[in-house]
Amino acid sequence: MAKALHIPKIFFSFLIASFLMWMLINLSKKYTSKIVYIIEYKDLPQNKILQEEPLKKISVTVKGSGFNLLAASFSTKKVFFSLEKLIKKSNREFVLLTKSQEEEIQKKLKSGLELVKVSKDSIYFKLGTLASKKVPIQIDLNLDYKLGYGMENIALERDSVILSGPELQLNKIEFIKTKQLTLQEVSEDVSVDLDFELPKDVVGIKLNLEKVKVRVLVDKFTEGSFEIPIKIIGIPKGMKLNTFPKKVKVFFKVGLKNYQKITEDLFEIVCDYKKTKKDNLQYLVPEIKNKPELISTIRITPQRVDFLIHK
Repeated sequence: MAKALHIPKIFFSFLIASFLMWMLINLSKKYTSKIVYIIEYKDLPQNKILQEEPLKKISVTVKGSGFNLLAASFSTKKVFFSLEKLIKKSNREFVLLTKSQEEEIQKKLKSGLELVKVSKDSIYFKLGTLASKKVPIQIDLNLDYKLGYGMENIALERDSVILSGPELQLNKIEFIKTKQLTLQEVSEDVSVDLDFELPKDVVGIKLNLEKVKVRVLVDKFTEGSFEIPIKIIGIPKGMKLNTFPKKVKVFFKVGLKNYQKITEDLFEIVCDYKKTKKDNLQYLVPEIKNKPELISTIRITPQRVDFLIHK
């Protein structure tokens, strides 16, 4: 068998020493490099707030030895920009020249590093005053009811919430939604506190409430029906019209608790002769003009009504 190649330990020592020498020579040379800083703003003008989120990061070009650049890569990448020197462009628009912040950036650089260039020469801001707004609450429900059951009503502790924050951000909001409530096989009343969910593109908004109490009233549903006379509208003056049939049957679903409250006089069914002529139909279409608020679904039979004209 061939003997294993034996490499003297001194060879590795020279190899490591050569590598370290090469590193020292290269790290002592001058280089230019880019460093990205996270910006935090201070000295906001009195009685003003940011209407939109400003620039959060900025890139700067620096020059220095490899040693100093390497050390800078391990340092905290955060810089504070003062807004005392904002330049007003309009009532809401302001600009900050980054040249006015070069001294602050240079302070953040490690000793031996020189600031060469800031990537942006200007940072734009929209400033305004604190505003408030009252908006309605929308409940996001995803409920699956047990067979024969359904929602009777939703009771809210309150129907609106007051928002406060930057005016431009408030203008984006017309209502506030709750986080979704998902329940399966519901057959009893549900009472729960729901958190609010702000739109993702909105920042800096506070609410006067953290949660809203919601009560979903559940009842067992049954089907009822009535025969309702048809009311004809849109007939030209001097024309008489007979319908066949003269009544239609309405079927509806309602909670057992409210079944006795539903009477036929709460329904109104109309047929519009003008619509029949406009759509060039040979029949009338019954439509629901009025119905009780307590019912959940409704359907009409028949859906077409024949007629004869007597002039």
